[in-house]
Amino acid sequence: MSIETQKILTTDGVPLEQSLKKAERKNKIKAFLLVAPLLLFLLITYIFPIGEMLTRSIDDKMVTNMLPKTFKAMESWDGQELPPEEVFASFLIDYKILVEAKTQGKLDQRLNKEKNGFNSILKKLKRKMKKFEEGNYKEQIMSVHKRFADVSYWQAIKRTAPPYTVAKYLKAVDMVIDENGDIVKVEESRRIYTQLWLRTLEVAFFVTLFCLSLIHI
Repeated sequence: MSIETQKILTTDGVPLEQSLKKAERKNKIKAFLLVAPLLLFLLITYIFPIGEMLTRSIDDKMVTNMLPKTFKAMESWDGQELPPEEVFASFLIDYKILVEAKTQGKLDQRLNKEKNGFNSILKKLKRKMKKFEEGNYKEQIMSVHKRFADVSYWQAIKRTAPPYTVAKYLKAVDMVIDENGDIVKVEESRRIYTQLWLRTLEVAFFVTLFCLSLIHI
């Protein structure tokens, strides 16, 4: 007797094994359809918002979009000494556009986070640049405030060029990217987040022990 004749058939004449596989496949589809609304709910209310939050935490395209000419001019600047006239002129053009659009405040705040003192000198530049003459923008900008003659402030602008950054995560562990692009610890007086993390873990540890002890009482 051949193998084909030994197969068990259903009342419809379909091999039993094939019929069982088909029924199992239908059951899996039904089970997935039953949990699909819950899965969709989790995606919309949890997964997507968390993903968007994580994306925003590393997104740093705001400065890049606000200072396109400046970063283009900075491509050939090594960041060691004060940038050339081209960078100063490009920065002034970009900043004038932001002032006209009344969106320079966001740039002021962002750069001030990168380098303390930016907010005040940019506000002063906003007032003084109306009286600037054509050409020699480097000297005119540096005359607004001595910080514009400090290379560290221009290095801070250059550091914001990449569209994505991990600076916020580094700050959470008291670290920062320095002028040379290296990851270093912040000053001793500003190291507060590491202590907070350790205290939080310590409290969580003792709370866990306390809860476990209650379970075994």
